[in-house]
Amino acid sequence: MIRKALISTTCLHVLLVALFCDLCNDSPPFQVSALSTPSPLTSTKWNLRLDVGLQPGTWMPKRFPGWGEAGARLPINVDVKFTTTPSPTRESLVGPKDQTYVLDILSKTSTFVSESGQQEVTFADSGGWCIQRPTGDVRNAAGSAVRPEGLLRFWIDCPSGAKKRDAAVFPGTRIFFTTGVWDDPEGLEGLEGVRSEYERVVDDLNRVMDETREIREENQEGGVGVLDKLKDFGALVDNSKEFDRLQSKKEAMEKAAPPLGASEAANGVKIAPKGSLVIKGNKIPDWLPGSEYLILGTFSAKALDTPA
Repeated sequence: MIRKALISTTCLHVLLVALFCDLCNDSPPFQVSALSTPSPLTSTKWNLRLDVGLQPGTWMPKRFPGWGEAGARLPINVDVKFTTTPSPTRESLVGPKDQTYVLDILSKTSTFVSESGQQEVTFADSGGWCIQRPTGDVRNAAGSAVRPEGLLRFWIDCPSGAKKRDAAVFPGTRIFFTTGVWDDPEGLEGLEGVRSEYERVVDDLNRVMDETREIREENQEGGVGVLDKLKDFGALVDNSKEFDRLQSKKEAMEKAAPPLGASEAANGVKIAPKGSLVIKGNKIPDWLPGSEYLILGTFSAKALDTPA
C-alpha cells in the first residue's frame, strides 16, 4: 500500500503501456536473475531502430507542448553489444546495480534525414542492461498480454539529441528500452517440439465449435423431443467447458512462444519484434518517490550475427 501512494498516476500509466510490470502489485510479476550462468544474450550484437514519435497513452505533449502532435516520426539507428562487465551505474527502472551490466555502443554516431537535410546523432560509449524474469503476464508494446522468458531493459545516452519537425530527442537524454527476450535456445527448441501439441489444441477447438454449431442447427430445425433437447443442452454445457479449457491452453502457449517476426541471433537468442522507449519526465533522482517516465516511441531489434 505504501508503494501505491508513492507512485504517481502518470508513472503508473506509462509503465503499464510501455511493457513494464504493474508496480502497484504487492508482489511484482518478475524477479531479477543473476548471471551466475551468463545469459546467451551476452556477446551478441544487435541493430536497434528507434521510431520516435507520438504513441497512444504518452504524456509527452503535456510535458512538452507541441511535441509529436503533427505526427512526425524520427528514425534513428544504433548498433549495440551486450557484455558481462558490471555496470558502474544504477537505474532502478532497469534493475539492481549488482545485476546491471555494460551495454557497448558500437556505432557512436548515426544519421537521419530531416527537413534540414542529413543530420548526425551521437551516443555515449556505453549504457547498461539487465534481464528480469516475469512470473506473470506483462504487456508488450502493442498492449497484448505475454509472458516472455525475460524482460530485457537497457538504456542509451544521447548527448547530441535529434529533431525531425515536431518529433525530438532532447540533448543529453537517457533513453530507456524494454522488450521481450528468449535467451534459452534449448528451451526454444522444446517449444518447437510443442508445435504439434499446439496444432492438436487448435484442431480440438475447431471440433468443439463444429459440434456446438451442429447441435444448435438441429434444435433450430425443430422436431427434437424434450429428452433430446436435455441431452443437447448437456452437450452444449460440456462443449462450453471444453472450449474454455482448450482456449486457455492455446493462449498460454501463444504467450510463452516468441512472436512472429522476432529476430534471432546466431546462437538462437530471440528478441521481440517491437519494444518500448521511455525517458524520464522530471529530474527527481530515480531512488526518490515521484520519478516519472514518458513514452518516447517504439523500437525494433535485428541481430547482426544471424543464424547461417
